Amino acid sequence: MYQNKQAIIAMLVAALLFTFMGMFVKVLTPSLPAIEVAFARNFFGLIWILVALMLKPPKTAQGGKPFILIFRGFVGGSAMMAYFYNMSVMPLGIAFAFSYTSPIFLALFSVLFIHQKVSLKVWIAIFIGFSGILLISNPQNVHLSLWGLTIGLYSGVGAALAYLSVAELAKSYDPRIIIGSLMFFGSILPLLTQFVPYESYPISLFAPFVMPNFREWILILGLGVVSTYAQIYLTKAYGLGNPPIIGAISYVTIFMATLAGIILGDQVPHGLVIAGMALIACGGILAALSGKKATKNR
Repeated sequence: MYQNKQAIIAMLVAALLFTFMGMFVKVLTPSLPAIEVAFARNFFGLIWILVALMLKPPKTAQGGKPFILIFRGFVGGSAMMAYFYNMSVMPLGIAFAFSYTSPIFLALFSVLFIHQKVSLKVWIAIFIGFSGILLISNPQNVHLSLWGLTIGLYSGVGAALAYLSVAELAKSYDPRIIIGSLMFFGSILPLLTQFVPYESYPISLFAPFVMPNFREWILILGLGVVSTYAQIYLTKAYGLGNPPIIGAISYVTIFMATLAGIILGDQVPHGLVIAGMALIACGGILAALSGKKATKNR
């Protein structure tokens, strides 16, 4: 009982820290490109992972599945870029809601790609989750363009594809290496976009580098610290508690982020948008509780 209580507390702390992460992104992105902020977050995490690996190298030989590791890093890193873009252009709660569709897509992909048998509860969860997506995607409510909707959904789809690969990678790699692949590609992909003239891109996600001022450097440092500790507490929560239950509790982040967004100037969500976020949370919670395992690496 004490261990479960500690896990719940750790998850709530992680949810609060992820909310602060979203607030940092929201404050930074009016003057810095979202992709640059995403790079800073991932590069800070990559340094942390490399230091951790040097201080305590893996005890067993690592490797055997390089293509899956690259795939996990690419889809996870690109999904995080989409996630940061969403936070920069959408109300914070809606951006988090799109990201938290990943368990719903994960359940669907498990059926489509690995032919996993799922229960009626999981199908109900998928239906509830997609009903929520339709509600928050209504242009009359959140004024999403087609690009905005596509990138919003990709933050959940990409994360789900990345999570799908983790179970296979966990058999061959230290968890820090798996997370490191995410941080590596999350650092490299934003740099690669700088080689293409930004006028060629249809959206503001890809924009030229802007040198931060002193205040922005302080905020970037705060973003890196908050993001890293959010990951630490998230890992601690899953290590101490029952993963499906912890995954369900994590959905409190959507509502924390909604309140944080309002504090920063987001409009109070329309009733249908609130209902959509609630449906996504219910679908995700049901999918998490119905699954055998839950994996989160944000």
